[in-house]
Amino acid sequence: MSDRKVVPQRDTLWLSSADAINLFFGIVIHVILTRRLLSDEYGTFILLLDFFHVCVILVDLGLPTLIGRDGDRLGSKLDLIINKISRIQTLIMLLGCGVFAYLGVFLFGGWIGPAIFLSFGAGLLVLTYAHRAALRACGEARLEAIVRISDRGIVAILMLFWSQDVLQLSIATAVGPFVACLIAASVYWIKIAPRLNEPIEPVPATNNMDNWGLIREGIPFLFASAALVINVRVEKLLLGLFASTNDVATYQIAWLGFIAGYGPILSLRAVLLSWFGEVRDDLEKLKHRYKRAFFSTIILGPIGIGFALLVSPFAFGYLFPDYSELIEKPFLALLIAWLFHAIASPCLAIIQVSEKPWNYTKILWMGIGISAVASLYLIPTQENSVFGATLAAMVASIFVFILSFIEGRKVLHSNE
Repeated sequence: MSDRKVVPQRDTLWLSSADAINLFFGIVIHVILTRRLLSDEYGTFILLLDFFHVCVILVDLGLPTLIGRDGDRLGSKLDLIINKISRIQTLIMLLGCGVFAYLGVFLFGGWIGPAIFLSFGAGLLVLTYAHRAALRACGEARLEAIVRISDRGIVAILMLFWSQDVLQLSIATAVGPFVACLIAASVYWIKIAPRLNEPIEPVPATNNMDNWGLIREGIPFLFASAALVINVRVEKLLLGLFASTNDVATYQIAWLGFIAGYGPILSLRAVLLSWFGEVRDDLEKLKHRYKRAFFSTIILGPIGIGFALLVSPFAFGYLFPDYSELIEKPFLALLIAWLFHAIASPCLAIIQVSEKPWNYTKILWMGIGISAVASLYLIPTQENSVFGATLAAMVASIFVFILSFIEGRKVLHSNE
């Protein structure tokens, strides 16, 4: 146990603040990309980057989620688990990212040199997750926020003052995660590891697992992590396969508005995982925490929609004038998708800490399946293929919310 505990409001505020700063850096990055690359080059760059972020889920293996769930209760034993996980993930990254680069160029075209840097950049970002999860589980979301900001901030600075062509832009995209990885490890070993106490019995089973045991335990969360990544990219990748790179570029601009709000949702889910995990064996406390979280999202969701509707016309018009008219309808569809993703967060977190985490994974993958089927129908049949892709995202988000709400209620009433 550490001497600092998870506090959802405080920790979500820290991580959401980091996301807000990263939103600024992300906008800078994409403004630079749209200025320095042609529309089809920008679309190809984005397709490759998103494809690699999907591929490197194999590096993740769901292992950081184990730390997020059990980190505080592991106490001083956490050091050993982090070392094991880091070795496993580094080996897979070194073996896999070169293969991912060649596969991405084969599917979407582009440039093999930049693709290699983009692939390893995505892999290096995954290597930060274990230490970030440890910081969060030990109540140090403020330190995780620093790690998050360092990645995007360095990429933005390099692109702004150094990168000029596709290769240099790709190198910049890899340098940020590399530095963030070094910072995450350094902060953990300097600030967290020395103050961890001996765990209070019973110690989580994670403590006694070898490498294969950790991998087996992480498999449900691997599929869940993959679902989280693919969930917000499946429509874009299908656009790349069945439409044009110009359509991908347009979708990406609308998606930037969506992902600006999706970052805080992921932060909330990460904090709720640790907060619910602390009382997962006490059903009454778990119910109380769930109700507080659920009603908070019900209240905050519409407020977020209203804010987005006020700000987005000015933001898109100023930052991306060439795309602002093209993304009006697609952005509205993505806003509705965002709302249902937000209010599903407590339901998904409660399922994730239950005795059947596979149900969490199953729901997310069913949502991806719905989105893929809807995309395959809507992208070619709609006059505006980009709007068709966003409609598919909206339909899938509603489906995921309904399923997660039903399953979450089952978890809370399982012992009654």
